[in-house]
Amino acid sequence: MNKEFLLENDSFRLSLIFNVYESDILYSTNTILSVAVTGAQFSASATMDIDIKDIQDFCNNLKHIYDCFAGTAKIQEPYGDKQYILFSSDKYGHVTVSGYLNSNGVNNFWLEFKFENSIDQTHLLNLFDGLNDFLKQIHLASSNQ
Repeated sequence: MNKEFLLENDSFRLSLIFNVYESDILYSTNTILSVAVTGAQFSASATMDIDIKDIQDFCNNLKHIYDCFAGTAKIQEPYGDKQYILFSSDKYGHVTVSGYLNSNGVNNFWLEFKFENSIDQTHLLNLFDGLNDFLKQIHLASSNQ
């Protein structure tokens, strides 16, 4: 099952494409997350091996940031180079999106990309709702919201 989520403002674009392998749902990595980042005339794309079951916690943390103007929400590989996407908030509703991606040594060369940008906290609700609906489609969403 595939689904893309997009966060975008005037100077930043983050695309997250979840490719869930439902037949592997019991394993610790069952989803390939394709990440594409563009900002300030730089761009990068990479894939991360993640567990789709961890995305419910990520969703709950996004909702907490939205509701309380505090906290963090992180998607991270459970092993390897620990690529990640991190959302963090301050008390004024400003959300920083940051992360670390790399090329995983493709063709024996390594490229690393660290990024950080700011978005308004109002963007989080659409991401939360979309991810939660996606998780419901694969029967992983929490029933208490």
